[in-house]
Amino acid sequence: MQTRIREFRKLRGMTLKELADKIKTTPQTVQRLETANMTVSTDWLEKIARALLVEPADLIGNRSSREIRLIGRVGEQGRINRVLDSQTSVIHLEVPADNPIAARLDTTVGYFEAGTVLIANRLRDEDVDNAHGVDCLVAVVDGPILLRRMIRGRNGGWTLVPHDSGGEIQYDQTIAWAARIIMSIRYF
Repeated sequence: MQTRIREFRKLRGMTLKELADKIKTTPQTVQRLETANMTVSTDWLEKIARALLVEPADLIGNRSSREIRLIGRVGEQGRINRVLDSQTSVIHLEVPADNPIAARLDTTVGYFEAGTVLIANRLRDEDVDNAHGVDCLVAVVDGPILLRRMIRGRNGGWTLVPHDSGGEIQYDQTIAWAARIIMSIRYF
């Protein structure tokens, strides 16, 4: 049976080992459960759901996605190399988030171009530590919401690093919430 274990593990920013440690098993077992190479019992579903802070039904529920035919991969000089494998001949366009939010860029910020829509997954309080070193939309307590790279600072604060050179680095910030950037959409 295909599950959404890997999807939710990635949303939480967890490695195979971290999830395995939480459910007292090996990373290899978690990988087999994720890839349907091992039967997923209700006991496994309950343990994993507790560790990932979801309901067991979420791990086996359907994704809301749109299937799009993949004709190939663009290589050198713009040449499309056709996909022959039926396993990889489609992609699923979906938002892999349990609490998605979005922001549209009016101007280019770092490597994010103007007009891009950033999709972020708003993290639960217990998951914010997984935002260390990643791009996030961040609400500063008694301050603005910012697009920044979050670095865990001393004494529980956060260092917020801007994407543009010359921007002000903010040290020891207390945040109200953070949402990890999970995808960007660029319209032409």
